[in-house]
Amino acid sequence: MNFYECVLLLKPTLSDEESAAVVGKFEKIVGDKNGTVHATQRLGKKKLAYELKKERKAEYVILYIELPNASDELELERNARLDERVLKSMILKRKKLVVPPTEGHAEHPAGAESTTEGAVSVEGAAI
Repeated sequence: MNFYECVLLLKPTLSDEESAAVVGKFEKIVGDKNGTVHATQRLGKKKLAYELKKERKAEYVILYIELPNASDELELERNARLDERVLKSMILKRKKLVVPPTEGHAEHPAGAESTTEGAVSVEGAAI
């Protein structure tokens, strides 16, 4: 299995429902490829260092995903480029899946290591 972090910068003018629809679209693509979305982290709207498509702010979303084939990430990249609601995207391949800590969730799966920041790290196995 291959682990990835998919960072999406969404247009700041999108409503909560529209941004949820964009994230749902990418989660559906991962599901169609027999992958797993382990976590979705919404960082909110932040100011950009420079303008992207005439926008000075963007909503940051990070998907922590697992895909069975390395070629499946190309479908995610293609959809991110074609979707006008996505200002920019970046997909990072990881050796370990490092899921950020969630509030109120103290237990970790079997075989998982806890890092110093409280995140959960798993190598070679799905959470």
